[in-house]
Amino acid sequence: MDFGVRSPFNTRDLDSRDNALNMLRLVLALLVVFSHAQILAGVGDGVVVYGQHLGSWAVVGFFGISGYLITGSRTRSNAGTYLINRVARIFPGFLVSLVFVALVLGPMAHVIEKGTLDGYFSTPPTPLDFIYSNIFLRVGYYNIGTTLSQVPYPSAWNGSLWSLYYEFWCYIIIGVFMSWAFIRKRAWPTALLFAVSLLAHAGIGRLNPYFGNNAELALLIFMLPYFLGGALIHQVRDRLPMRGWIAAIALVVAWGLIAFIPSFGKQAAAPALAYLVLYLGAVLPSPRIVQVHDVSYGVYIFHFPVIQLLILLGVNRLGFVPLLLIALALTLVLATASWFGIERAAMRWTRGKAPWADIRLGSAPRPPHARDDEGAKAPATAGGALG
Repeated sequence: MDFGVRSPFNTRDLDSRDNALNMLRLVLALLVVFSHAQILAGVGDGVVVYGQHLGSWAVVGFFGISGYLITGSRTRSNAGTYLINRVARIFPGFLVSLVFVALVLGPMAHVIEKGTLDGYFSTPPTPLDFIYSNIFLRVGYYNIGTTLSQVPYPSAWNGSLWSLYYEFWCYIIIGVFMSWAFIRKRAWPTALLFAVSLLAHAGIGRLNPYFGNNAELALLIFMLPYFLGGALIHQVRDRLPMRGWIAAIALVVAWGLIAFIPSFGKQAAAPALAYLVLYLGAVLPSPRIVQVHDVSYGVYIFHFPVIQLLILLGVNRLGFVPLLLIALALTLVLATASWFGIERAAMRWTRGKAPWADIRLGSAPRPPHARDDEGAKAPATAGGALG
C-alpha cells in the first residue's frame, strides 16, 4: 500500500486524482461537524464569520468544488450518463442515512426517552413516513414522532440534509445548460449564467412576490452562484492556471466583496472563492488513500444524527471536546462503511463493474482525465458530492 504524500506546493492536475480535493472536502466536512456540534450541544451559536456560520462557509467551499468538477463531468458525458452518475453519487448514501436514522437511531432514542419502543412506529411523523417524505432529497420532515424532545436542539434528526436538494438542482441546471456544444466549448455563456444568478439573488426582494415568496426558490438562488462560480473557473481553466499570485488576488477580491457588499458580496465573490479552494486542491499535499477514497460525503450526512444521539445519552456532560471527538470517531466509522459498502459500490455498479471488487487502499493516482468520481471517462471509484 502506498500511504505516501506528494511534495507540497507542486501544482497538480485537478482533472485527475493527483490533487488534494478529496482532502479539502473532508476538511470542509469536519468544519461542518465542529459547527453543528457547537450548536447542537448548546454551547453557543457557533463561529460566525461575516454573517455566516463556519459550517455554512464550508458548504460554500463544497459548492465551489462541486461546480468545477460537475461541470467537467457534464462536458465529458452525454446527458444520460451524466444523470445516472449524479444519481448514483448522491442517492444511495442519502437513502441509507434515512433508513439508519429511522430504523436504528430513532428506536434507540425512543427507548431512551420513553423507556419502551411502544408508539414509535405509529406516532406521526412515523419513521416510515420520515423515509418516504424525504426520499427525493426535498426534506419534508426532520423529526420522527416525539423523539429528540429532550435535547438542546429538539426534534431535528439530520439538519445537514437540506443542502443536498439544492446541490442536485445545481446538477440539473448545469446539466441542461451544458447540453449544447457551443456552450460547453466557451466560457462566456457560463459567465452570463453566473451573472444572471447573481442579479437574481441581488434582486430577490423584487422577484419574491412573483413566485409567491417561495422560500425554497430563494434559497436555491442564494446557493446557485456558489456552484456556478466553480463552473466558471472550470470553463476558463486553460486561461486561468493555478498560480499563487492569482490566488492572492482572488483572496483580496473575495474579502473586499464580502466585507463591503453584505447584501450580495458573498455570491459575487463566488468565482474568487472557488479559485482559492481549487488552488489549495492543486498545491497541497494529500495522502494517496484520501485521493482514492472520499469519505467526506458520509461524514456530512451521518454526523448530525450521531451528535444528537450522543447528546441524548448525556455525552455532552463530559464536555464539548470529548463529545466532538467521540462524534468524529463514530461518524468516520459510519462514513467509511458507507463509502466502501454503498457509495463506491453504487458508482461501480452503474458502470458495469463489480460493486465491491478492486478495493485499493492508496493506489497511485491515475493519469489526467481519468477522474471517475465525477463521471469522467474512466470507470468510477472515488466520490464527488458534498457533498
